[in-house]
Amino acid sequence: MVTLTTAEYELSASRQLKRREFAGGAYRGYQAGETIFEVGNRRARIFYLVSGWIISWKLLPNGTRMVSDFSLPGDIVWTASAELSRETMQALSNIRIYELPALGDRKPESASNDLHRALLLEMVRRQARLTERMANIGRRDALARTAHLLLELAVRLGVFQHESADGFECPLTQAEIGDAVGLSTVHINRVLKDMRLSGLLVFKSGVVEFLDRKKLEELVDFDPSYLAPPPERRL
Repeated sequence: MVTLTTAEYELSASRQLKRREFAGGAYRGYQAGETIFEVGNRRARIFYLVSGWIISWKLLPNGTRMVSDFSLPGDIVWTASAELSRETMQALSNIRIYELPALGDRKPESASNDLHRALLLEMVRRQARLTERMANIGRRDALARTAHLLLELAVRLGVFQHESADGFECPLTQAEIGDAVGLSTVHINRVLKDMRLSGLLVFKSGVVEFLDRKKLEELVDFDPSYLAPPPERRL
């Protein structure tokens, strides 16, 4: 069985992007806070997120917001799924995308096999994240919910050494974290304080720093295998 490592997957995506630049696509930029897609916009778009973060959320009838997912650099986004689930997509930070022609704008025989494979892979990965998110909100306590989300983001981004510390830059507010894990801002503030006092994690000035990542993973039973690309031969 052949599998792709994270580095191999990112390299593959980069190569696919270069090939797609000749398929009529275009680079676009959005400022933090700009809406990229909203309910009612039936024009399906496919794009590769080059840089920045995107937040996907759904407004409930009672006026509360539920954050369903975050798109990170390297992700391929197809807005058709957002239309079906009635999600809004918004730039969390300044972002740059490479937008490709929608599948409906192509002749079936000319559609790229690489694009179809990439879309399928993204759908599988997003489904795995959403399933884990359901377990997070439905069965885990406040600390486990919050820690699990931050650990997931770290794996997806690829943790880097920030000033000799294990962490990553994070543009999320406490309210946005709360909307993603089903907790109030006050509760998130308390959880982050508890993790800091316990020597597990610090979230300050837009940087998440793991003080003892291994201990935190064991405490919340974090298994990152759901984030791994599926076997190459199955796609």
